[in-house]
Amino acid sequence: AAIARIRHICSVSTHSFFHIHNFKYVHTPCITSNDCEGAGETFDISNKLSDGEPFFGRPVNLTVSGQLHGETYATALGDIYTFGPTFRAENSNTPRHLAEFWMIEPELAFADITDNMNLGEDFLKYLVRYALEHCHEDLVFLNDRATKEEQQLPKEKRNQYSLLERLQMVVDHHFERITYTNAIDILLQSKPHKKKQFKFPVEWGIDLQSEHEKFLVEKHFKKPVIIVDYPAQIKAFYMRQNEDGKTVAAMDILFPGIGEIVGGSQREERHEVLEQKCKEFNVPKEAIWWYLDTRKFGTVPHAGFGLGF
Repeated sequence: AAIARIRHICSVSTHSFFHIHNFKYVHTPCITSNDCEGAGETFDISNKLSDGEPFFGRPVNLTVSGQLHGETYATALGDIYTFGPTFRAENSNTPRHLAEFWMIEPELAFADITDNMNLGEDFLKYLVRYALEHCHEDLVFLNDRATKEEQQLPKEKRNQYSLLERLQMVVDHHFERITYTNAIDILLQSKPHKKKQFKFPVEWGIDLQSEHEKFLVEKHFKKPVIIVDYPAQIKAFYMRQNEDGKTVAAMDILFPGIGEIVGGSQREERHEVLEQKCKEFNVPKEAIWWYLDTRKFGTVPHAGFGLGF
């Protein structure tokens, strides 16, 4: 019941935040022929008609993200956001990856990666502050319950900070901003790495794991962290290529007790670069011809992110 009440309040505050900041709320399709992330982790729902032909005349799947459609809205209307169900057929056995979840996805027109980071920080602070104000009793209940449960765990598996402390950490601090390269350097110099306490390896080019993200937030900086400029090969095809040719203008926001809570980027607005990225990521041009067309005669810099609700 406490979680349901908090979820309601966070939904209300989401719409409130974007309305105050003049974003338009749009609904993107749940049934689509595109795979936004290009990872092939989609639920295929290509119903066959009596003659054996696909219902839509081609294969379709449940959406993994409203982003690509959201970009077309943003470049037409200005700032927009979507807030709806998404579906991912990820082969994951962790409670952090769900087959079905709701996602909040703003898209900013005439914006770069810095504008994107600013929006992410402002939005998360607003959300947490609103929850602390309107759900205090429920949060105290969950805080006390979690603290009691964690006392049964070995010390190394307990959260360093209580739920309320983690929420207060979000509200009270400016989010630390570092590049991916800086993050790798910090991890390489860390005690857990030198003592071989990390389960996963640390080297430039890896996708950071939860243990790495939690170390940066909880042990090193002791506040939320935004990591920017990730290696191009571990991020999606639509992210804007940086001048160094190795990294893209992508950002993740890391929270205490969780790790990554937001992932976003500045979008690649240059037609020829996007075409090349499609080739490199094996994204068939015929599947997203309409997306490429939005760049054909020039477009505006734009950016956005996704938050798994």
